[in-house]
Amino acid sequence: MIPGMWNIGLKEWAVTVDAIARGDQTILLRKGGIREDGMHFKIEHEQFFLYPGHFHEGAALLKPEKQDLLAGSELEDFESVVDLMVFAEIEEVLEVSTEDEVKALNQYHIWSDEFAEKRFNWKPLHPLNLIIVRAHLLQQPQALMVMPEYSGCKSWVEFIEDYPVGVTTPAIPDRRFKAEVAAIKSALAAKTSAAG
Repeated sequence: MIPGMWNIGLKEWAVTVDAIARGDQTILLRKGGIREDGMHFKIEHEQFFLYPGHFHEGAALLKPEKQDLLAGSELEDFESVVDLMVFAEIEEVLEVSTEDEVKALNQYHIWSDEFAEKRFNWKPLHPLNLIIVRAHLLQQPQALMVMPEYSGCKSWVEFIEDYPVGVTTPAIPDRRFKAEVAAIKSALAAKTSAAG
């Protein structure tokens, strides 16, 4: 159930948030951030606002045909105000433990092979978290005033106050979402059985 108010955000690259909002993507890939506890990502919340920001490497980490998506977010200032436009719920978390599985996900995201492989290869003893999210678009986006404690390379942010979620619309229809989840799981299963 979607709450009326919420105070948790998950930081994500602004172009990824836009892709999820458009229905072009339903997944996130996570291992951790420099300021995470033990530099290891943990699923601390099942529901959250997607908190958009800049990602360090830019265009090289997007597929060539998706690099124009940066044009909108590169000019944005995420230092003082962030627009919360997407509320997400975790549908399922799967562990990705081989490079073949990473490659099998290629058609389900906007990132370059380099980006996905970089996430996979960082801290190689830990599996990569594939997070399937059900995204809801806020009818009235919320302007989040950025506080100093929100900054830094960390995944989860607890806001100093609750923000309205309000009326939302699914980023993609239920039937299409279920079909996409099934296709993602099937693609991973094919690589797992091939490896076995």
